[in-house]
Amino acid sequence: MGLTMENEEQEVKNDLKKKPTKKTKEMLEENSKRIEELNVEKNELAEVLASLDKEEAALGDHSALKMKVEHKKFGEGEVIKQDGKYIEVKFSDVVKKFVLPGCIADKFLEVKDDSVIEYYTKRNEIHKKRMNAELKIKSAEFAIQRHEDAIEKLNSKLK
Repeated sequence: MGLTMENEEQEVKNDLKKKPTKKTKEMLEENSKRIEELNVEKNELAEVLASLDKEEAALGDHSALKMKVEHKKFGEGEVIKQDGKYIEVKFSDVVKKFVLPGCIADKFLEVKDDSVIEYYTKRNEIHKKRMNAELKIKSAEFAIQRHEDAIEKLNSKLK
């Protein structure tokens, strides 16, 4: 009979370990809810990126080749090479590399044509918005991973 009682006590203890406490349930629900919110935020940010793609496509693509520019230190120059977002400008005694669209939008290189300035300023704004949205997406992904780890840890305690 003593054995039967010990077995029953052991079963009761096992049942108690498997039932989550009120606090554990709340923490599991909180983490799950936060994951859902972060996924909604990621989807909204993905839509922002899609609209930025459309905005960028509507701007078109302007080549900077042979564009005349002026730099405060190096003087007048001409764009001799464009490779993606990088341009090389030949000044009287040196060739320097710059990053588009920021170098024109932030006025490191001055251009006389207002339409060119406007184009690169809009392009730079889109670029900054894109970088911000991508950073927020990565942040949300890391937060989701932390919440999933917390849920996994809480569930492992219940086993």
